[in-house]
Amino acid sequence: MSWLQRLYQTYEAASQNADIQAQDQKLMPYYHVNQNVQIIVTINDKGDFVRAEVCRDDNGKVKSKSLAIPATNDSATRSGQIPPPHPLSDKVQYLAGDYFEGYAVNPKRDFHQSYLELLSSWCESQCVHPKAQAVLTYVKKGTLVKDLIDAHVLITDPDDRSKLAYPEQASDYPDSILAALNKNKGVFDQGAAFIAWNVIASSLDSPIQHVTETWRDNSLFAAWQQFYATLDSTDGFCYITGNTSPLASKHPNRILRSATNAKLISANDATGYTFRGRFTDTTGMQAAGISAVVTEKAHAALSWLLSRQGREEAGQAIVAWSISGIEVPQPTSVAAPLDVLDASKTSDNDGNDFEEYDDDEASDTGPTFQHRNDLGYRFATHLRNTLQGYRQQLPEHQQISIISLEAATPGRMAVTYYHESMPSEYIDALQAWYTQFAWYHTYRDDDSNQQRLGIQSPTPKQIAQVAYGARLSDALKKQVVAQVLPCIVEGEARRFPRQLVELCIKRACNPLALEHWEWEQALSTACALYRGYYLRQSDDKKRSYTVALQPELTSRDYLYGRLLAVAEDIESLALYVAGEKRNTTAQRYMQQFANRPFTTWRNIELALKPYENRLKSNRGGYLAKKQQLIDEIMSAFTSDRFTDDSALSGEFLLGYHSQKMQFKLDKEYAKAEVENDSDAA
Repeated sequence: MSWLQRLYQTYEAASQNADIQAQDQKLMPYYHVNQNVQIIVTINDKGDFVRAEVCRDDNGKVKSKSLAIPATNDSATRSGQIPPPHPLSDKVQYLAGDYFEGYAVNPKRDFHQSYLELLSSWCESQCVHPKAQAVLTYVKKGTLVKDLIDAHVLITDPDDRSKLAYPEQASDYPDSILAALNKNKGVFDQGAAFIAWNVIASSLDSPIQHVTETWRDNSLFAAWQQFYATLDSTDGFCYITGNTSPLASKHPNRILRSATNAKLISANDATGYTFRGRFTDTTGMQAAGISAVVTEKAHAALSWLLSRQGREEAGQAIVAWSISGIEVPQPTSVAAPLDVLDASKTSDNDGNDFEEYDDDEASDTGPTFQHRNDLGYRFATHLRNTLQGYRQQLPEHQQISIISLEAATPGRMAVTYYHESMPSEYIDALQAWYTQFAWYHTYRDDDSNQQRLGIQSPTPKQIAQVAYGARLSDALKKQVVAQVLPCIVEGEARRFPRQLVELCIKRACNPLALEHWEWEQALSTACALYRGYYLRQSDDKKRSYTVALQPELTSRDYLYGRLLAVAEDIESLALYVAGEKRNTTAQRYMQQFANRPFTTWRNIELALKPYENRLKSNRGGYLAKKQQLIDEIMSAFTSDRFTDDSALSGEFLLGYHSQKMQFKLDKEYAKAEVENDSDAA
């Protein structure tokens, strides 16, 4: 029950924090729900009608307002033929005694009596509030619909002024309440309009406070909370607080937006248990008990955290939080990417710059740069600076909690993962994930709305899409996220699942089966996972890969990957010069190359000859450098390793993609250098 305890403590801390309560997404009072309201009715503390108005936005347009209203566990999730009422604010058909008596057309059910009974029981208790008493006094008069018609809020039937209109088109009554209502069976039912109360003082000695709106009155919230908590009369030991208090027999829902009826704690079967175990009663009180107030506060805190900083998709939600309410980085969010071009135009922290050398074809490709700096190191520095702000904000001994929820059915959900750690450990774990699994990725810049090349780690959702395809089921996607989440929040203590690495490598080796952008994403993700997987293999120090190209790495798979990238670059330029748009031989043979590299390379090399001949006349300098690079890579092989025709590991993708990115960066840097020189001139 540690997660319930942490959520309860979070609610207590956040409710006392004025800064949090002043935010737009403030903590909801427990035993309350947010409700779309269409009408505000103002009465005085004696229960007299004052005025009524339709809700509007800042521009004066008719629009519902989302307001906090008191609710019971039943009314918060009401359904059925006669849904249970809310205790104070509700629809016209619940509040108006004269709705079914005279104004409704073909009335079938009267909701008013159940509403009166609930509100009366509150007002007859010791927890009565002046505003609730004023509302009860007014609704007992049974004149609400008449007052709303006189205030020109509700619309009557043009042919019978004693009945409400049920129009089929809202445009028939412009600038009316119909614009904020939904159709029900083809017509607009004004009885479904939701009303909230505004109670004003009738004299200077009135008990009504300065806050007249019921949806903003903390004293009204507290009065309802105290009353409703006493309705569960069974006292018992609360395992969260350690005190004897009324225990909860029902627990809230509305935690997930995608599964509003799903409950974390639920037991509604008093008979016919498949297995009872040690429990012999029908109330469930022999099990671990939780007080009604604690479960309400804990669930309210969880709902608030998910809406404020969590991630939810397809019935699965993940959020990390601190008890104090200070926002913490989320484990499934994307770390701020490092723009490769901007980051590499200046020297690194060790003072290493780029070394320029001449190119006799500078007019075609621009000057080329040799990169001494490690882009992965740059990203690690960039990330460390980003996370440093969180380290400074979070108190040293403030515990971080991470929870994952999943709705298995529309009415049930479960905690599928829960982890606690200290702030330093959590930040270290995130930093380890973002650095070890970092690789080249294309992202869209929010400011310029352009595609940029950066370095970042893949998200669990991206990993799922690459491993199983973009059309994977929600169940499979949630399964992958559940597998990856512990690897993120627990740091190097968790090794990454080998199966996901192999699946991503397999898809990255088949570019012809994917759209170009899909293949680029698959290639980046596969490289990131392969690199991160072996960086976490503490017993394999030889596989310490960097993001930038490693010319000194002479393993067979890495060298074969570099060869493939050089062949593709040569053919790509030849196709561009000829104005042709099609896949290169390297791309078409990639899957075969991964399975039989020596045999396939011979075919690629022979297919490359016509393109090399095409470039000799107008790209001679470029071709000479690429042929020289091929010779350098070939000389790094030993004869037995080069002729080995066994399948390549995912390491060849690292060599292939790093070499491709090296070519791309050379051209971009050269282009930027030429532009800078022209601006300076």
